[in-house]
Amino acid sequence: MSKRARKERQSGTVRWDEDGAAHFCGGEGAPWVPMSMHLEHRQKLSKACHKLGREQETVIFFAGGKGRPMYDSDVEWDLFRQESNFQYLFGVKEPDCLGFVRVSDGKSVLLIPRLDKAYEIVMGPVKPPAWFHRAYEVDEVDFIDNVKEVLRGLGAKRLLTFRGTNRDSGLELEVPTFEGIGDFEVNEDACKAFWDIANETRVVKTAGEIRVMQYVNDVSSLAHLQVMRMIKGSQRESLSETTFRYHASLRACHRVGYNCICPAGPRNAILHYGHPSEPNAEVVEADALSLHDMGCEYHCYTADVTTTFPVNGTFTEPQRVVYEAVWAATLAVEKHVKPGVCYKAMHRLAQLTLLKEMTTAGLFKGDVEAMMAVDLAGRFMPHGLGHSVGLDVHDVGGYAPGTFRQDDTKMKQNLRFGRELFENAVVTVEPGFYFIDYLLDALAASPEQMKFVNSARLEELKPVGGVRIEDDIVITATGCRVLTCLPRTVSDIEGFMAGQDWVVSQPNCREYVAK
Repeated sequence: MSKRARKERQSGTVRWDEDGAAHFCGGEGAPWVPMSMHLEHRQKLSKACHKLGREQETVIFFAGGKGRPMYDSDVEWDLFRQESNFQYLFGVKEPDCLGFVRVSDGKSVLLIPRLDKAYEIVMGPVKPPAWFHRAYEVDEVDFIDNVKEVLRGLGAKRLLTFRGTNRDSGLELEVPTFEGIGDFEVNEDACKAFWDIANETRVVKTAGEIRVMQYVNDVSSLAHLQVMRMIKGSQRESLSETTFRYHASLRACHRVGYNCICPAGPRNAILHYGHPSEPNAEVVEADALSLHDMGCEYHCYTADVTTTFPVNGTFTEPQRVVYEAVWAATLAVEKHVKPGVCYKAMHRLAQLTLLKEMTTAGLFKGDVEAMMAVDLAGRFMPHGLGHSVGLDVHDVGGYAPGTFRQDDTKMKQNLRFGRELFENAVVTVEPGFYFIDYLLDALAASPEQMKFVNSARLEELKPVGGVRIEDDIVITATGCRVLTCLPRTVSDIEGFMAGQDWVVSQPNCREYVAK
């Protein structure tokens, strides 16, 4: 192949294969993600919208993400990241675009900004519509200022726009609009129904999405291993974050899906450590247990992975008993999940397992079912078992349409996925056990809970800070496949920290047929 031919088959992160099919590729050695995956998503969503009726005159409308200036400066906040719904349907890496999909047949039109030629002085060549047409495998490309003519060409009379409250964050996207939208019917009830349909479409992952999510889990696992190997006492926690980001970026994962969480010792009990007020800035103690919650992103899909391990490579007795209790809860869930199993039941299974294990370890005493009745587990695991993961780290679809977390008054913790599992759902399994001063004070003030606690053992275990183990799993027809590939048992962790090899590969990924 000539140099000219090779050059024509790639343009930044867009690549074309020998047959002319477009792909996203973040860099050398990274997977090629076919743009046809997004075509599949558009067809899937348009077919799901047939239930709303009036297919021949209805068009779906999504607005892409916008570049964000830093306050009043002309510097952008960060490397642009596409809005997740727009990414799902179009895979477009450029900001400030609009997208339309006709419900009747899935025909798609991408609208791009009309840029002045002077753009090229600072930003590089202005790509013509033909480039976008070839790169993103849409049916048509036009300019945003032609939006009304485009919609007339689609026969549009009614628009379905994405509007609703994100059930996880409680936030809403800015309502998409364009000049002249008032010429079309935008029915509020139909748009609300469409919001549910779009979420339900996204929560069931396609084979292409699962391949991408396996890649981000592989890269995240490799980067976590590098962190485990380099960590030493007297280092700053920020070195763990830097190491993770570096090794992820080497493999074309230049973004992380959320703020890196890199505490050690008592700070493990801060669930979302690493934020501006509690940055990864403290000195790591050599005899501490260190918790790292970090996941990288590729093509906007993210992993969400947590490891907990001893900085010096060897678990102390208190560290080991807490860790093995959390590992037992992880295994209990992963060996039971399958389609039709409610994740609320799995949350309670994790709690029950933790209580049993910690009773054996001497922290608790008495009847475990009685402990469950007074929510003793909630004092030590104040979060939910897991959540949907995909284009967002806390992805959409955690609850079925019409149901919300607050509907279940028995569920005290923030369980972000509270529905029956189904094949090709991708969820996290992340039980934890923490010694949080605020919750321990509340525990001490509760006689009905405190009667189950061995106070002397509690004081022995408190310096552990906290343990969390987090895997990403995909639900199969008979159980689950674990996408995350890390040493998890005490012996495997200590062996790896001592220099033994660990290969991130499919044979080392666990797979279970549910009991």
